[in-house]
Amino acid sequence: MVVNVSRKKTKGITESVESDSLQLLLEFRHRIRACCEEARKVNGKPKIVYLWLCVTERGIGHSGPSGANGSGASTLALHEWLTIVDEAASMGSDWLVLTLLTELGRHPDVFRVAEWAQKTHGMTIGFHLGVPTLTDAEIKQLERFDRQKTRIMVRREDLDKMRHLQALGFTVWTANPQEEGGKPDCQGPARMIYVNAKGELYTCGLVDGHPDYRMGHALERPLRAVVADPSVPHYVDESIHTVSPACDGCPSLVANFFRDNL
Repeated sequence: MVVNVSRKKTKGITESVESDSLQLLLEFRHRIRACCEEARKVNGKPKIVYLWLCVTERGIGHSGPSGANGSGASTLALHEWLTIVDEAASMGSDWLVLTLLTELGRHPDVFRVAEWAQKTHGMTIGFHLGVPTLTDAEIKQLERFDRQKTRIMVRREDLDKMRHLQALGFTVWTANPQEEGGKPDCQGPARMIYVNAKGELYTCGLVDGHPDYRMGHALERPLRAVVADPSVPHYVDESIHTVSPACDGCPSLVANFFRDNL
């Protein structure tokens, strides 16, 4: 038996399916945000404001020579990074800063993680560009984000390279607003979660790779448990707590200098 369906009717069916799928996605996002808001109410005043992720040439979530947590752990999948964002949001985080030590468009998952954070949780996104040049394709990807809730950060000497983004409506910030060598004018690690490209948690980006400040791995246990654990380091010793290039893009520091334009 042959059933003839007009193109107009087929188009109508397709549009209906797409509309239903979009509605389901919007409802899913709404429910996640509602759960996070409820968690904030239950837990009182938020303790975490910033989620800071690092992206290297190898991307985000690659394991180290002996595995991300020393047990041969494999690369973190995209959904695991999204879970990290969800957890941070449930703890009150409303900022996601991505420090990119490579080209912005080299790893597409960066955009997916950022888009999830902004559209699902309403986070402000900071793209800290270690490579201060952008292709037309990368700019097109950036244009998908809410200009009011997106910040582009580069070192002071590279600001002129980003003027064209200001013309497109983006806010460009200095990633290193404080002179090196002094005590960081920041809120410290108490309001921040730092996760490096291997999925390892450190007190902050300044001490990334320092064994004395490793707080574990993002997949070992919930972030809330790590933050509440008094046995892991929650501060940086004054002897090494000085401004250096490792502080570039630190949301806890940068936000203090641009608090009137958050």
